[in-house]
Amino acid sequence: MTSLDRITPALRSAWLPLALLLLALSTVFIFGGDRGYFYRSQQHNGMSSHHLTIAANISPEHGFQRLMRPFIDDDGVTRYQPYNRFPIGGYASMKAATLPFGGSPSAQLYAARILMLLFFSGAAVLAYLSLCRLTSNRWIALTATLLALSSYYLLYFNDMIAPDGIPDFFGVMLTFHGMVVFVQEGRFRQLLVKTCLALLLGWHVLALLLPFVIIGLASELLRTRSASATSTSPGMSSRLIPSTLIRSRYLLLGIVALVFGLSVLTFNFAMEYAALDGETPLMELPSFQSMLKRTGADSEFNADIVAARFRRPFLEEQFSRISRMFIPYALLGGSDAAQSPTWLSERAVVVLGVALSVAGLIGSMFARPRILFATLASFGFFWALLVRNSNAVHGFESIYYIGVPLVFFTIALLLARRLTNRDAVFAAAAVAAMLLFAASSFQMSRTGHSAEASQASRAVDQDLRTIRELTAGEPVIVLGIRGFRRSLPHASDTALHYYLRLAMVANEYPLPASSKYIVIYHRAELDALLTPQNQYLFLYDA
Repeated sequence: MTSLDRITPALRSAWLPLALLLLALSTVFIFGGDRGYFYRSQQHNGMSSHHLTIAANISPEHGFQRLMRPFIDDDGVTRYQPYNRFPIGGYASMKAATLPFGGSPSAQLYAARILMLLFFSGAAVLAYLSLCRLTSNRWIALTATLLALSSYYLLYFNDMIAPDGIPDFFGVMLTFHGMVVFVQEGRFRQLLVKTCLALLLGWHVLALLLPFVIIGLASELLRTRSASATSTSPGMSSRLIPSTLIRSRYLLLGIVALVFGLSVLTFNFAMEYAALDGETPLMELPSFQSMLKRTGADSEFNADIVAARFRRPFLEEQFSRISRMFIPYALLGGSDAAQSPTWLSERAVVVLGVALSVAGLIGSMFARPRILFATLASFGFFWALLVRNSNAVHGFESIYYIGVPLVFFTIALLLARRLTNRDAVFAAAAVAAMLLFAASSFQMSRTGHSAEASQASRAVDQDLRTIRELTAGEPVIVLGIRGFRRSLPHASDTALHYYLRLAMVANEYPLPASSKYIVIYHRAELDALLTPQNQYLFLYDA
């Protein structure tokens, strides 16, 4: 018996590839960096600060409303601006994760980041399990999954705290797994349950359902038409096609998803309407206005905001993003997503993206589970076109092109299996993909990290702890927000905004007469100064 013969049973184990996947995913936790503080820049920190504030402010005191910025009205009453753009599921999970750490913003931040990484890991496992079913080869599924998840966008945004980020991504992978089980085994109820759960986490699953329902329904109608054409009964076609529509589970899935999604959206609008005292018309609700902006229906927003964000034509930008989804981050040498890989020209990146995208889509049409591969490869394009403005502004939307590299790598490996069907070859490829993923995760842990910003973030956190101890829950007015922003590195500037929106009332002028404490970024040696040891936030007796 050769050594290869001795290891073959181990290579065919059902648990070994899954164990290696979990081992690879553990690196995103191990190489996480300063997860208790804001350490990245730009969109990652801004989104995390924004959505974590909303989740942390959910409480019975405010009727479990999703609230963000506090402000003081003309009567001196503290009010909050409601925020109901997304379903409650993501915020509820964030609130549950941060609830035990109400007294520590840094601990809340750490807990929420760990939650995002758990969602990311869960999505990876679901992608792997789906590909296992589609390929009947666990090593191919493992390799394709790890290669697709090694890109810049997935690893950079995998701990960004936002419901329309990784939680929504998990919902998409959950629903796709339900689609695979439905197509292979006909289990329709589990698909409905997974779809509804995904809609409680975010809206991106609608883009996954759209091609699945359209292609599935079209295939059923074509089969019905073909069957009626071979029938001798003259009126058979007119009777079979309506009957097919009525009985189609694809159509039922679309209807259930639409009704459930509209119910969630109606609930959001109702909550926002109540938070605004029932005086704001539907068309003027902030969430409704946001929907218009994201879908391109707000012409003023298009002209003033989105046009400035387009560095190049929309489709060219999307193909460039897709091309980077194919390249493991470790191979980019630390290159930022806003820049092209150093070893490829700008045009070459775009051409590569177009070529690989088209190859993946064409390959999916010739693969046996056509509807599943076509759905997975195309849903990112559907979403990009449906919410073109949001896609242009938010770089993290690129993670929803994940279906293109998943399909491409899977089909490439299936073609390779025609040349050799030896488990050892594909196991070696999976180990190489695992090492590449770990190297990419390690490289990402060093990207966007600023020691200066991290140190300032720690100092801001400690200043806030001191202020909270001294004020004992009394209202605190913060003056000079712009001054704070000029005095801090970017990451800690974001941290400060999170801390202020979470714990204090930001107000420029006039100062309410009932104010007992004031926070200013200037340090003055006065008797009213209560925190002489602080570095950035200075508390004064009003």
